[in-house]
Amino acid sequence: MISILLPAYNAERFIEAAIVSILQQTFTEFELIVIDDGSTDQTGAIVEALAQQDSRVRLLHSTHGGLSRALNQGIATAQYDWVGRMDADDIALPDRLQKQVEAIHAQPQVVAWGTYAYHINAQGKPLGMARTGPTTEEEFLRQRQAGHLVQLIHPTVLLRKDVLLAVGGYDPEFELVEELELFDRMAAYGATLAIPEPLLQYRVHSASVSMQKFFIQRVLMRYVVARHRDRLAGKPELSYPQFLQDYQQQPWLSRLQRNIRTTGMFYYRKAGLLFGEAQRMKAVGYLTGAIALHPAYSLPRLWNQVLAGHLSHFPRFKKSPEARFTPLGKELPCTPKARSASLREVMPPKSPKVGGL
Repeated sequence: MISILLPAYNAERFIEAAIVSILQQTFTEFELIVIDDGSTDQTGAIVEALAQQDSRVRLLHSTHGGLSRALNQGIATAQYDWVGRMDADDIALPDRLQKQVEAIHAQPQVVAWGTYAYHINAQGKPLGMARTGPTTEEEFLRQRQAGHLVQLIHPTVLLRKDVLLAVGGYDPEFELVEELELFDRMAAYGATLAIPEPLLQYRVHSASVSMQKFFIQRVLMRYVVARHRDRLAGKPELSYPQFLQDYQQQPWLSRLQRNIRTTGMFYYRKAGLLFGEAQRMKAVGYLTGAIALHPAYSLPRLWNQVLAGHLSHFPRFKKSPEARFTPLGKELPCTPKARSASLREVMPPKSPKVGGL
């Protein structure tokens, strides 16, 4: 059995389709816990109507407190050994849960299972595929030892509840990178892996990312990377306030260069979202800015994600099907999530055994 958590805030446009995609799963033994995070639209009414039609749906109400608090509220009421995630604007493909349950039975030592995902825009148009996350324990350990973030696509994951509770759930201090920070703590108990198959349609919107939030997200991510690398090196961990103080006291030229690079990364992401919404003139403007500000980040991604795909029709330009996104942390000189020492330090003793599904 699985408990699926679906937090929602003013999600009336897409939430019915998201819930129906879970209710129509080929694996049927689950509860779906929807946490209405203080919505002011018809989100609650839509969920209540669906709950009356299917007893597997439960609705929790809370005041608006953000994603981490909403998820922790759901975890506190979850009844089963595995806790899954779903977003209110995404679509789960029909065999998502079935394939994840099969992976759980095949490798019970793994503490989190994600999947690849298709990106779609607000109208449901396909934009591409995200191949995110290690697919073997060996790849997971290599990334951890190298000091990189081990990332999974958050709304695809199933998490072992005993490990989730052992690490204390989501930390609201890390809103915007809450899943990466959680996965880093869970990785001390076992591997976090992805099924190399797209089992979710992940909706992206150009309006959902602001420059201010992006900058905050990058700082938090760099801290999580630094914390992990300190652990690997056997160094004392800095608290986030200590890290932030050191971060802000770097020489002005270093801070200027870092902000230029981060702006370039933001422009590249914004360009991709605008292309997906067919706002091509705006997208070209952002892409031009991204290349000018951070060519080392933008040009390889432009090649891998766009140009190589078009050239793959020609044999000499054939792109490997194993191409993946660069592990998070690799391009970040000052941090997020991974620390060195030995595999035994990265992977402490086994966590308690979990019961059946």
